[in-house]
Amino acid sequence: MVLPAHLRKTITPAEVNFQAESELVTILPRYSMKKIELIGVTTVLLFVHVTNIQSKIPALRGMRREQVPLWVALILKFQDKCNIVPPDWLNLAFLKARYDEEVRRPQQFSELPWNWIAISKIFLARAADDLQDPTHELRSVIQDIREIRLAKAQKGLNELNESNIRLDGLSLIEINEMRPFVLKVMNKLRQLHDTKATEGEMNNDDDGQYSDVES
Repeated sequence: MVLPAHLRKTITPAEVNFQAESELVTILPRYSMKKIELIGVTTVLLFVHVTNIQSKIPALRGMRREQVPLWVALILKFQDKCNIVPPDWLNLAFLKARYDEEVRRPQQFSELPWNWIAISKIFLARAADDLQDPTHELRSVIQDIREIRLAKAQKGLNELNESNIRLDGLSLIEINEMRPFVLKVMNKLRQLHDTKATEGEMNNDDDGQYSDVES
């Protein structure tokens, strides 16, 4: 399948989800299970972030917490074999505090996990019963955070120069969504910079010629 033009220079949603599902989460098994060896050991390198994938699933004991990749946790949950413990940041108190921080610091982005958007979407869609807070309230505050961070990023684009742009603190999805536009704007700025530099050199040459004539 040929991707749309606007996706050819970005990571696809499937690749983002693949990376997010490789992150470790804590589960609470309902049954004991033997250790499972996985086929192959892979290091996934996407964009500028590395995620290590486990080569085996440890032996599980009923009601004893254990860490496994998110994709394994989702399979076990689908089979009704475990509950998934939400990440420490996936709750109303934490997210509301981050939103307040975004409001207080208009020039900076608050610290959030690299895959916070993708992971929160996965939990809301496939493990909502494991969340402690009402899902509609979580969705609302997550959307509020996304909107205020997008507004900050768009404001930052108006202040960028041809050499760099500071978007520290943005997540993979946020950067991926903005990447095509940022590259386009920066290319235009570089062209403008080159044009000004060329005009400056031409003006200097003209000044030199006039000096020779006056001599």
